[in-house]
Amino acid sequence: MRKKAGKAVIYFLVLMLCCTVVARAASSITVAKVKTAKVGKGVLTQTVTGSGTITAKEEYSQSLPEGQKIKEILVKPQTAVEEGQALVQLDMDYLAEKIETKNREIEKLNLQLEQQKLAGQEDARTPETAQAQISLNNAEELLAQAQADYDQAAAEYEELANNPPPAQTGNIPDTPPAADSGTEGDDSRNDAQGEYPDTGTGAPQNEDTSVSEYAQWEQKVQAAEEKMQGAADALNNQVISYNQAVEQYDLASQNEANAQQNEEKKKKSNSLSVEGIQVDIQGAEAEFKKLTDIQSADGVVSAGASGIFQSAGVTQGAVTAGTEQIIIASETMEAKGQIAPEDAGKIQEGDKISVKLSGSTEAVTVRAERFEQASSQNTASPAGENQTESGGMVWCGQIEGKQLKLGTAFTYEASRESGSYEQVIPLGSLHETQGQAFVLTAEVRDGILGKVYTAVSVPVTVLDKDDKNAAVKSAIGRNSLIITESSKYVEEGNQVRLE
Repeated sequence: MRKKAGKAVIYFLVLMLCCTVVARAASSITVAKVKTAKVGKGVLTQTVTGSGTITAKEEYSQSLPEGQKIKEILVKPQTAVEEGQALVQLDMDYLAEKIETKNREIEKLNLQLEQQKLAGQEDARTPETAQAQISLNNAEELLAQAQADYDQAAAEYEELANNPPPAQTGNIPDTPPAADSGTEGDDSRNDAQGEYPDTGTGAPQNEDTSVSEYAQWEQKVQAAEEKMQGAADALNNQVISYNQAVEQYDLASQNEANAQQNEEKKKKSNSLSVEGIQVDIQGAEAEFKKLTDIQSADGVVSAGASGIFQSAGVTQGAVTAGTEQIIIASETMEAKGQIAPEDAGKIQEGDKISVKLSGSTEAVTVRAERFEQASSQNTASPAGENQTESGGMVWCGQIEGKQLKLGTAFTYEASRESGSYEQVIPLGSLHETQGQAFVLTAEVRDGILGKVYTAVSVPVTVLDKDDKNAAVKSAIGRNSLIITESSKYVEEGNQVRLE
């Protein structure tokens, strides 16, 4: 019985051992295998690569004359030229036509100028107030005459009205005696009363006359009054006529002022037109002089500086638009390397750059002398084709001791240390989620099968990084095992095993 019990225990232990071996084998298959590294001090090295082109250190450009036909380009690109050397021959027949056309244009402008000057002269005219002034003067004279007539008539009336005939003594009968009353009655009346007094209510009667002196006086007064009234009516009419003449004169004066103002505007407008034509003449004459100067130079466009002729900016037979540029490069060459936007600031003035020219396996060292903002431009390549340089930053440096050809392409590599740091980790161990950087470390934890390694997340602050490493600030210990590589995806809490 004891032997059976002992065998059972032995079998159980063997079974447990087999299960353990199987469990560990299964764990080794399912658990990720990782590589680790420890944090340490280090130096980061920034490496920048890119490409560039050999260009002239300086360039001279000159414009071709506008509106000229190119007969022949006398120099091939990449040819050394001297200042004053003929580069382009213009079509002389085409030039002669342009000169003739410009000369006719100037003559036409001169005629327009004379015509405009004549149009600006004032027209002969009678002032708007002339007739109104005559009418006003006549009205003044008639008014003065009417006033004088009225004054005279009024004076005559006053003179008669204030000087009646002398009065006679005696009583004036209520009714004058009949014409056939007899002489006795007359004698007794004369004896009793004498001459009739002027009572103002009736006229004295005289036997021997039919119209008394008083009646005559009354008739004269009435006639004088009627004359005065007629003179007053005439004066009033003349006052009305005079006022109308004044209104007509004021209206004519306003019309005259408006006419003078309009003439002044017209004169000013004409003056501006004359000045405009004169400006056009000056411009045409300046263009005419340019054409004659080209003709005097036999239609030859010469180099304005010595150097390497790059391009005339135009083809044979074309007519220039005035924007074409002759480009002459200096004989001193330099390398210009494009810097990618993400590498801006990684190359500093004075840094040494390894340059490998196209078609050469030997690298040469160039020192970055300056930096430029590069705009889009066309650079002549060795094959005469155009390659476009995109805008951005470029570094410039001169290559010593080599005969370089303009437009040669090259690749470059620049390295520089960015500083020393206390904690440097492999770049592959750095992770980031939701803007937070972290690393995974392998830490020993207790498990069912004993001690196992578990992935633990540790947050870090990235200070700098290069192509291989990253400088961080964190709570990572010097003996911590930082996971740098894994055979499968690993996240915090996963069991891992070390290689």
